[in-house]
Amino acid sequence: MKSYWKSKMVTIRKTNLATVMMILAILFYACTSGKNGERSVHEAVEYTCAMHPQVVQDKPGTCPICGMELVKKSNGGNEMVITEDIKDLIKPTNTSVVAKIQTTRATRKTLTVSTVTPGIINYDTRKTYSVPVRFGGRIEKLFLKYNYQPIKIGQVIMEVYSPELLTAQRELLYVAHEQAEDKQIFESAKQKLILLGLTTEQIEKIITVGKETFAFPVLSPYSGYIIESTISAELPQSIQSQVASMGSGGMSKRTNGGMQTSAAMTASSSAPSLGQQISIREGMYVTTGQSVFKVIDDTRLWAELYFSSEGIQIRKGDQIELQVKGLNETISSRADFIQPFFSEGKQFLQVRSYLNDSKNTLRVGQLVTAHVSQSRTQALWIPKKAVLDLGVQQIVFLKNKGTFAPYKVKTGVESDGWIEIIEGLDETSEIAINAQYLVDSESFIKVMNP
Repeated sequence: MKSYWKSKMVTIRKTNLATVMMILAILFYACTSGKNGERSVHEAVEYTCAMHPQVVQDKPGTCPICGMELVKKSNGGNEMVITEDIKDLIKPTNTSVVAKIQTTRATRKTLTVSTVTPGIINYDTRKTYSVPVRFGGRIEKLFLKYNYQPIKIGQVIMEVYSPELLTAQRELLYVAHEQAEDKQIFESAKQKLILLGLTTEQIEKIITVGKETFAFPVLSPYSGYIIESTISAELPQSIQSQVASMGSGGMSKRTNGGMQTSAAMTASSSAPSLGQQISIREGMYVTTGQSVFKVIDDTRLWAELYFSSEGIQIRKGDQIELQVKGLNETISSRADFIQPFFSEGKQFLQVRSYLNDSKNTLRVGQLVTAHVSQSRTQALWIPKKAVLDLGVQQIVFLKNKGTFAPYKVKTGVESDGWIEIIEGLDETSEIAINAQYLVDSESFIKVMNP
């Protein structure tokens, strides 16, 4: 009986101990769950874009890339290990293109480059002649009305009344009547009139008529166009700048440069001195030796051309083919003079080509298009259609692990469907042969390189 109660007590103790252990386990689990719940409550909630997972913020909103609503980022589950293959697939849609299209590589070769550039016809200022007045006096009659009026050699420009010339005539008439036998004095009187600008025919006429002339004509010693001496024979610098900036293609490294005709015609017709009335009037006085007018040789002109300093390298003596607006024929010339020219923040080369226009078929201010062909040295070339011109930069689509990513390059001149690569690619680079094929409707392109 005693052993029975002893075993009963042992059983009760074990039962109580198991109950206590169970209660302690329940309390411990409850405490742990409470802490975890409290932690989850206090953890920050993050929002991300379904299309651009790199966009993460702590409050609702829209994606700054695509504009989609941000969704709450899930914290559950195991993190995925992003491998190199998956990394290429989860890139933003504007950084790469997955496609199977034809590719090409840059080729190093020599091509003939043809450059087209605009220009304008101007006077050859080396062939500008001064018309001085050999005797002072008052302008009695003026036969000119406007600047750049055509004139021939020996044509009367104006008639001048000169007291000095009148006195010299009277001296000649007196010697001719009173001391004709004194040849030395007679020849001295004639020589004085010759030095004052009279011709031998005019002097003989004075002696024959026996009467002095009050107003003597001033004759043009040259043929061409006559202008006032205060006017420059060259076109104004503003017009040259406008021609230099015409047609960005013609003035840049591109070869197919079209000229903007409307702007060019405005430039060529806006010269302030062309067709302007002269400021000299009848009744004004001139002094001995004063240069009142200038005569420009209309048979000697030059074509002013503007080449980009980054494009074709023009050298003195290079052959140039000129097409003049309004003429059907092509003029063969060469580069005779080269100087740097700066206009509107761009640097050009101003090239002058001297022209001999004996038939007077050219006019100052006419627009010309110059064609220059040169053999380019060994350079890196790719098809022109492989380059996408965004205006401020040129890009190609570079192939990398089956995807195409936009890549910025620096291009040079063009030739027969090929374009020169100055910087950005090498002969091992594989690019899409048609860059336009890979452009989306919004042309939203993110270039890889800076």
